[in-house]
Amino acid sequence: MLTQRIRELAEENGIDVLEFADASEFGNYPMADSARKCPERSLPQAKSIIVAGIYIGGLALPAWDDPHYGRTSRLYLSGYFLDAAEPLEPIASFLREQGYKAIICDESQNATSVLPLKLAAVRCGIGWQGKNSLLVTRKYGSYLALGGIITDAFIERSEAKETDHCGKCDRCIKSCPMNALDSPYILNRQRCLSFQLQDSELSDKAARVSGNRVADCEICQDVCPWNRKHRENPLQTKLTISFQEQADELSSFYSLSNLANLTEDEYLKETERLHTDIPFAIFKRNVKIAIGGMTV
Repeated sequence: MLTQRIRELAEENGIDVLEFADASEFGNYPMADSARKCPERSLPQAKSIIVAGIYIGGLALPAWDDPHYGRTSRLYLSGYFLDAAEPLEPIASFLREQGYKAIICDESQNATSVLPLKLAAVRCGIGWQGKNSLLVTRKYGSYLALGGIITDAFIERSEAKETDHCGKCDRCIKSCPMNALDSPYILNRQRCLSFQLQDSELSDKAARVSGNRVADCEICQDVCPWNRKHRENPLQTKLTISFQEQADELSSFYSLSNLANLTEDEYLKETERLHTDIPFAIFKRNVKIAIGGMTV
């Protein structure tokens, strides 16, 4: 059975959650001229989307609260900073072997992803879009790296849908030092600290509040009640265990003294492994700011 084999391949390749939905247009996607709004623009006669989630809740660098270390994010360190693409390759290959077409979301190879992955995950019933604009789930909180496939195969869909469980909570909105959440569920990208740390233009305010962050920001996730249990006692998955085994090595690499002396080649080797795309000059700028604001 098609669905059963896809789920088996997902488990074999470290995917923690996998669901399916129809490939109809995303009517609530704000960018009307984007190909991501309608899967059929990327794959004519698309019938199904597959959305995968990989749990990254156990990927916290132990020394992040120490100002002598550069702080990043779980997503940055996971290797899925853009899209979770590599674990989906066996599924796409299987579909192609069965005579179907399959396109993987892979922002590292294209100018943009081919699906609005958060909306796609909501459509698949994986979770809901939280007030911090991120996907939130009952089991994994907001700690899922997402990937997706568009295919012309008809895959049996789950009818389960998840409702919004943010309730009256607004901790993410109040905690953002950049006031980037203009209103619940809507992120002002230009003000978001994560995006500013990746951009050539860093505002004075962002420089003041970035602390020891050298790439990406998780403040709105740190305060989310749905993530509390993952910060205190993360789930033990393949990725979590792998990360824990290299924690000492990562701590050494992300010490600010080491980051300050990184050559461009050393940095590119690390970013190639992590599939991040922050230019070396911007990363070094962030490191200098983190060192300048360090208290001894």
